[in-house]
Amino acid sequence: MFPVIEQEELPNPLVDTIATSPIPWTYRFDWETKQFKKGLDGRYLRTSTYAEYLAEVVKKTLHTKRFQYSIYSDRIGVDFLSDLGKMRSQISLPVIKAQTEEALEAHSEIERAEVTDICFERNKVVFALEIEGIRRKTRIEVDIWER
Repeated sequence: MFPVIEQEELPNPLVDTIATSPIPWTYRFDWETKQFKKGLDGRYLRTSTYAEYLAEVVKKTLHTKRFQYSIYSDRIGVDFLSDLGKMRSQISLPVIKAQTEEALEAHSEIERAEVTDICFERNKVVFALEIEGIRRKTRIEVDIWER
């Protein structure tokens, strides 16, 4: 009497919305000069792909101390930057790894973050990350925390 609708035929509004919504963007930042990047025409450069967007979000999160800037919510930033300048023997890499994953997963665009490798390299801490965003996965290597 009633037509049988298969589960596969039902549209998924969440997937359809994500697929049709524009790719989020943010301004690109030069981490050496601590300035926004500008193009040849003098305009600030924006991210053009989703992978670039995720990389900028990760870098901004890991370079920002939580609650340092009032324009950011408590979802942006990490707590371990207060250890800046301490000896390596006083720094716990497993704690930094856990805080990094927690801080990144607090972002609305990131579903899962996994630190696959973390190590000291000269005066920096280098992270190798696997980020699973709402739209796709990406791998990122970030060096932060100049000592």
